[in-house]
Amino acid sequence: MHLSDASHVMEALSTNDANAKLQEGWKLLAVVVTTHPNGQLHPCYVLGKPDEHNGFTDSDTTGST
Repeated sequence: MHLSDASHVMEALSTNDANAKLQEGWKLLAVVVTTHPNGQLHPCYVLGKPDEHNGFTDSDTTGST
């Protein structure tokens, strides 16, 4: 899935939240580093989901041709 194909985007700050969204059909777009207020660095999982009415199939969102 390309970032431009995502009509819904969210950030998950834990692997549990990211895995739950992946099970719901969201696609992992990126993993970036974020700084919490206490100064610690943590991963942030950026997930996207296409519009349900745009006609995409699973092969369209996985990059397969």
